[in-house]
Amino acid sequence: MASTRSLVGLGLLLAWLMRFLPSQGILGRVIIQKSQLLRWEDSDYSNNDCVVEQTANGCEDVKIHFDSNTAFLACGDPKGRASWYPGAGRHDAKSRKDFREKLYKYDIKSKKTTELRIEGLGGDFVTHGIDVIAVPGDSSKVHILAVRHSRGDDAISIFEHTLGTDVVTLVKDVQHPTIKTPNGVVAIGPMEFYITNDHYYVSGVKRYLEESFGPWSWATNVVYCDASQAELQCREVAKGFVHANGIAANDGKVFVGDSQNATVSVFEIESDKSLKLDHRVALGAAADNIKVIPSNGDLVVAVFPTLENLPLYLDNTEKLGKDLLVPAAALRLRKSANYEPELLYKDSGAAISFMTAMAIDPYHGVAIGVGVLQYGGFAVCALGEETLKSLQ
Repeated sequence: MASTRSLVGLGLLLAWLMRFLPSQGILGRVIIQKSQLLRWEDSDYSNNDCVVEQTANGCEDVKIHFDSNTAFLACGDPKGRASWYPGAGRHDAKSRKDFREKLYKYDIKSKKTTELRIEGLGGDFVTHGIDVIAVPGDSSKVHILAVRHSRGDDAISIFEHTLGTDVVTLVKDVQHPTIKTPNGVVAIGPMEFYITNDHYYVSGVKRYLEESFGPWSWATNVVYCDASQAELQCREVAKGFVHANGIAANDGKVFVGDSQNATVSVFEIESDKSLKLDHRVALGAAADNIKVIPSNGDLVVAVFPTLENLPLYLDNTEKLGKDLLVPAAALRLRKSANYEPELLYKDSGAAISFMTAMAIDPYHGVAIGVGVLQYGGFAVCALGEETLKSLQ
């Protein structure tokens, strides 16, 4: 009890000190200017013909497996997340009834959505980021890597899936002290991956202080893990993010989005899987998940074109996309232009409000956008002819 009182007292002292701190530097605190986040606020809407899929709810992330024309989605319970969802700072486990969320697949050709039956995984499974990678030597199988939040320690769950079936089977549940607050995951091998941690503290008073008086330059990072051997190897490979969020990899590079300071950091992968910073791209909006367009190596970054009001969204999940519209946007970062951003998609929120990821299929001319807190958790949008031409 004394320890808790001391921390609360420290919090009050910090609150008073924050009135006098400079823009950044002391204690590693960072001040984000609104001008960094609102570049696209007044841009015209450019959404295409979108159909909201009602089968799945609360889809935080999506990854397309292009060889099978299949999108895999990590989805869940918007109402439950309003009570308990670590990435959103909600930790009221007593008010949440169900801690088993879902994986889905969407057949891009047939337009059919199917829930995947999860085998071999016990306990909590609350989803966040997801990635899919082929199994070497067997074109009929993929590994699905999914962030797994639980009331215990978080993990990265690695599942095997035979394409064309409705089942995923747990291969390995990867837990390690460096996997503290996982948000995004990207596979660079069937059992190798990078993750982002989006906070320093998991919960409790220290997490409250972190969220109340930050953001902090030291709080979030990127971790590399090799789970292919009997002895798990995980280590920090990049830090200095205000709020590390989405992550992707392509062509020897790793890309990390920051949802506080509105950047994408571009890293070179070194021989030991360490990351060497190449440069940072200013987006003009807070970044969430990042996807790669396979036809040209461009990036698609889901961003929030207006100032985020997460408590409002969490308290009104049943209204999102209906009575409560939250503008959604995605930027295209052209590889040929050193990943400079341009607006690819913007919507009032009538399709997907508070959109957290968008994946592009240039071969079938569709974009799939997802919303972490929306009932009717993803939308499939037809790409315009001019956009399609530019993707080839």
